[in-house]
Amino acid sequence: MEPLLLLFTHELPCWDEETVLLAGENPGGLRALTERGDLMPLASGYVLTPRGVRTRERVSLEIGVPAPSAGEVLIDTARAREALELNRMTQLIDRAFVTDWGIKETTVRETFPVTPCLPDEEYFRIEGGKIRAVWPEAPLVKSFVQAFPHWNFEARKLPAPGQRGLDRWAETNRAPSGTLTVDLVLRSRADFNHYRKFDPVEGDVFKIVDVDPLFVQRVPGRPEELLPFIGKFHIFLMEQRRVYIPGWFDFDHSDQEDWTMLCLVTDTEAQLDSLTSVIRRWGHDLIDPANPLYLIGTSIERMRNQKEQKRTIYDWFQEETVRILRPDAPDGE
Repeated sequence: MEPLLLLFTHELPCWDEETVLLAGENPGGLRALTERGDLMPLASGYVLTPRGVRTRERVSLEIGVPAPSAGEVLIDTARAREALELNRMTQLIDRAFVTDWGIKETTVRETFPVTPCLPDEEYFRIEGGKIRAVWPEAPLVKSFVQAFPHWNFEARKLPAPGQRGLDRWAETNRAPSGTLTVDLVLRSRADFNHYRKFDPVEGDVFKIVDVDPLFVQRVPGRPEELLPFIGKFHIFLMEQRRVYIPGWFDFDHSDQEDWTMLCLVTDTEAQLDSLTSVIRRWGHDLIDPANPLYLIGTSIERMRNQKEQKRTIYDWFQEETVRILRPDAPDGE
């Protein structure tokens, strides 16, 4: 029963019966641990108490399982509710597919640098019901592209500018830097044994080479609220292609295409239908400047109802998600 406490981490501090079951554990221990004082109910879930933090540390030592920090004791109901819903999405995504002959690596609330970071309103504009990407027209972006012109296969033969090159450019041009925090990042490494023989690519600080990266973001509000997030995501992809790993971001060591997917997650299918309709009306300028980029969608309701675990991320993409916008199909599907 006590090893159940090891599920509670700084990234995932709130659990309920559903999330524990999805993680492959027996949720029956939650009540018993609460009665003992190791857990306390909060926001329809359970969080560690100060006693639970100490018990967790002892259990980690006794069974020889390293445990990441549990972080601070969570007492805020709103934060606990948000953490629980993020956990639910994380467990459902992880359950949705395996990776035959490969591995999956997941991170929660991973933060990436964004340089140049533009004001929120300078990424996209809605004009006549259509989206127009305005960030490529920004003087700082034009300067960036001019300073770092190499991004295709030929760029592999050249030294990558890397963080130093980006820092020099930013200092010279007084370019502001910001961050992009993504709810869940899943790195799908297909055919792992094949690709492990290749040497790491210098500059791959975010471990994206030879990966199909899935960036997952919950959509709790209006679609318009997503625009600054998607704009910063575009800039992050531009940095990867032109600064950190030029020539390596979209194709792997075997020259196979890597799929970069941004998955938007709603609570219900009705919300997903509405979101899909709005985004398709907006048009392809929401992804075109960052292509190849697949914008897909799913819902908590849909993932709960998924009958069987898919064998690969590609099967899940094709059979279980809504392809909202994709670079190879004008209608999204």
